[in-house]
This record gives sequence, C-alpha cells and structure tokens, in this order.
Amino acid sequence: MFSIIIPIYNVSKYLPDCLDSIVNQTYKGNLEVFLVNDGSTDDSGEIAQQYEKKYPHIFKYLVKENGGLSDARNFAIPYVHNDYVFFIDSDDYIQPNTLETIANVINNYSPDLIIFDYIKQWEDKGILDKILEGNSRLITNKEYLLANPAAWNKIIKTTILKENKILYPKGLWYEDRATTGQYINFCKKIYYVSEGFYTYRQRDNSIMKQNSYNPKMLDICQAMKMFDRQVDDHEYKSEKEYLFISNLLFQNSLRLLPLKKNKEMKECYDILEKKYPNWKQNVYYKKQSKGYKILCLLISKRLYFISRILIKYKMKGA
Repeated sequence: MFSIIIPIYNVSKYLPDCLDSIVNQTYKGNLEVFLVNDGSTDDSGEIAQQYEKKYPHIFKYLVKENGGLSDARNFAIPYVHNDYVFFIDSDDYIQPNTLETIANVINNYSPDLIIFDYIKQWEDKGILDKILEGNSRLITNKEYLLANPAAWNKIIKTTILKENKILYPKGLWYEDRATTGQYINFCKKIYYVSEGFYTYRQRDNSIMKQNSYNPKMLDICQAMKMFDRQVDDHEYKSEKEYLFISNLLFQNSLRLLPLKKNKEMKECYDILEKKYPNWKQNVYYKKQSKGYKILCLLISKRLYFISRILIKYKMKGA
C-alpha cells in the first residue's frame, strides 16, 4: 500500500530515530522505503545500508550525486511500486500508529490525498501544530490550500504523481509551497486526519532557520509565482490572495526585516501589491490578529524601522 521516500544528506545523528520509527510501525501491510543517499559525506550512507541489510523486506538503498532535497525526492519516484507515496525528511520521525491509521482511512474513504497534523519538536519540548480546525474528515480544496503546504504531512496516490509528472523544483528553497498546491487539480477526495503523526525536528542549522541573510530566502518569490500558475485564479482567488499576503508579506517580514533587508522586503511586497492591489480587503486577512494586521500595514507603508521594533517585541514575548 505505502511507498516512503526519505532523502538523506549528512543526518547521521538523527537518521536512526527516523528509520526506527518506520520499523516500529504497527502497520504490517505492504511497505517499501527508499533511502536516497544524496551525496552524504558523513556516516549516513553506512547507517542506511545497515538498515537495508537488517530489514531487506522494507528498505531499499539508492545512491546519487548531491542535488538537494527536491532532486532526491524526484530521483526515487520512478522506483515506487505501491499505491500511495509518503515523503519523510531524514531528521524527522513518525508515530507508531501512523501507517495503520492512514490505511484504515484509505480502506474507508478511498481518498486521493491524506493530510495530517504534526508536532514541532525542540530539544526539550514538543508542540502540536494543528493544520486545520476540527476533527478528522473529508475536506474541501479551499481548506486544503490554507493548510500547511509541507510535503511531509501528506500521503498521495502514486498515480497522481506519475501520470501528471509532478516533480519538486530542484535547488529551490520553499519547494513544497511551489509544488503541493497543484494537488487540488488532480485530487477529487482529500481527507484530513486530526492527529500529530509527524514529528518535525527544529534544528538550529536548518536552512529555514538562518540568522544571517542568504539570497535563497528570496526563493519564496519564485515559489509563489509557480504556485500562482498552478492554481486557478477565479475559483480560489481569496485563498491565493491570502497565501500571497502570508508568504510574501507576513512570514517574509519575520525573516528579512530583523536582518535589515529592506530592499529585498520591498521586492517581495511589490509582487503582492501588483497582483492583489486590494489585498487589505481579503476575507482571511481580516480574520487575523491585530498584531498580524498592524505589521502588514506598517510594511505596506515601508515603515521598516517600526516594523522591526514590533517584530523584536513580539519575538521577546513569544
């Protein structure tokens, strides 16, 4: 039933936790797991091979030159034989009942896509992050678009990926934002499971947690343009508009303004302003907190210094 793809690059410290979480699944059905060594220079490859040797009925070890997370995911897709694909990052792990619960959902509802909550895990604590409100249920495409876009909290039919040639953009940060939105074009039935199956480890050296500026931070602009082309303007106008606000304005400000990257912040905001000049009237934006809206309005007026003070104040209070 399930094919799991795990890109591996220099994660020897965390990889055993990830692979053990798969070995310890309560699900006993058909399962294949592709361990894609993306040019690791530490002991990750050796660890992966040890698991393949010990559990040959589960793990398949693949090797390629370093090409990044997206390239490693894409590399393994042609090898997949089972009905559903699950992408797991090699420094994360899943709960023991994950696959068994999802298998029951598939047997009962036959969804094209399943999504679920996750746990943000620090060294000393974990926090459940609910991607949608309410209980487990079939959801609409609009609900799906507003949920977390990560690849790793989704399980999708293999035929949808292969027949529609859905691949992740190589070398792009925010690759999930550029890819998973288009699933609504091909999935007729999406099921949300209100359980924190996936543990997303918060690492200080993650590329998404930079304390210094990296030009790749601006990849969010390209990712949003790709998302824009994939999702219909008319049917999902409000949802798309809000995601432009959230990604190019609010979330981007938290990354760029503390680093005093005013010019880069303006470039991102201009993309939003050009496509959605009336964004302040967006129905989802209006539902956000007072602090959220104040920050967005300050940035729209290019009041970056005051915006930085607000961000610093909010971060201290977090």
